[in-house]
Amino acid sequence: MTIFDEVKELVDVPTAARSYGVEVHRGNMALCPFHRERHPSCKLYDDHYYCFGCQAHGDVIKLVQELFGLSSIEAVKQLNSDFALGLDVDKPPDMEKVNRRRREIAERKAEKARAEHMYDVLLRYFTLLDKYKMLYVPTSPDDETDRRFVYALQNIGYAEYMLETFNRFDKEQQEEIKTEVDRIEREYKRCIEEWGECLGNRFT
Repeated sequence: MTIFDEVKELVDVPTAARSYGVEVHRGNMALCPFHRERHPSCKLYDDHYYCFGCQAHGDVIKLVQELFGLSSIEAVKQLNSDFALGLDVDKPPDMEKVNRRRREIAERKAEKARAEHMYDVLLRYFTLLDKYKMLYVPTSPDDETDRRFVYALQNIGYAEYMLETFNRFDKEQQEEIKTEVDRIEREYKRCIEEWGECLGNRFT
């Protein structure tokens, strides 16, 4: 593994772009820093970027090269300094340290993926209950109360609480409620299997 490979593993493109003042919008779409535009056309992936407007593309090192007019090794040194990577760019990389950093990065990515999945479960469950509540509310006192409406009323308060508080939890707290989120995911799937999936204003 070269020093270039190591830097690319340690710093992802969206993080570097934001750090260097690139305006990044939802979905990691950015205003391209290499041509004038009013709407974001540059997609930032973890390991590369691509502009659909001017076709600029490359990895995180190329991004820094183009932003600051640097050579590739100068860009590596810039990233090493700005992100406190602690790499000795004048010596071959210490593979023990490299592998340790790679494990740390993999663990952080796995933690992020777990947290995103848990939040997605809570969001989908709350959204489903909210639609049950809106679509199956009785329109007159003589209407038979739909069981989906009753179920939503019984559970939506708790679902909303879990959704709103999840992002305030630290990593340890998120791990502590994983069993509960797993239960909610099973309950969501049961609702879909028993009552159908809500698509817009219709259930299938």
